[in-house]
Amino acid sequence: MERFKDENKWLGNFYDEILVKCPKCESKAALKEVPKNCECGNCTLMVFECKHCFYKINEPVYQYKTFGKHYCSKCFEKFDVESQIFKKVPELYKVKCPNCNFQEDVKPQTYAFKEMPEKDGLVRDSWYNLPLWFQKEVSGNVFWAYNLNHIDYLERYIKADLRERNNDGSGNGTMVSRLPQFVKAAKNREKLLKILKKWKE
Repeated sequence: MERFKDENKWLGNFYDEILVKCPKCESKAALKEVPKNCECGNCTLMVFECKHCFYKINEPVYQYKTFGKHYCSKCFEKFDVESQIFKKVPELYKVKCPNCNFQEDVKPQTYAFKEMPEKDGLVRDSWYNLPLWFQKEVSGNVFWAYNLNHIDYLERYIKADLRERNNDGSGNGTMVSRLPQFVKAAKNREKLLKILKKWKE
């Protein structure tokens, strides 16, 4: 009987390397955690580099949007402002009052956010929005892993006949406690183990 005891790992324990598909050549590439140049010396950032085509990204791609409340300069009525998405911060943004149709340029309050993921059903990393290398559809769900260490941990869990929780106060915060039901289900065990074996080859 195989036994698995939860080591209280969470997804962040597997962030040291995340294998993804290169957006340029579609080969296997990696996001790697590297130290960030900052005063505290403890911060890290994720850097993308493809060993096949040498494409590299050092910073996430951000998009910008302006939204908030505005008072019309003509009728003085207050209305909501929400812009389209911009590639860079706009200096001025043209607004139109919905009450009197007066148009004017305003200096907007702009918010930055990471580039929105494409709606293609793929699981993507949260830094550069790149599709994970290890992912496969299983019974209408996407089964995925970040790297070989993640695969090994999942394999040990799925193989086990006896799965023990090890609650050290982390509650429902461990990776194992948050696995979807299709991964935990005995009926999918052989199918998932075959996928993991193929990924390791």
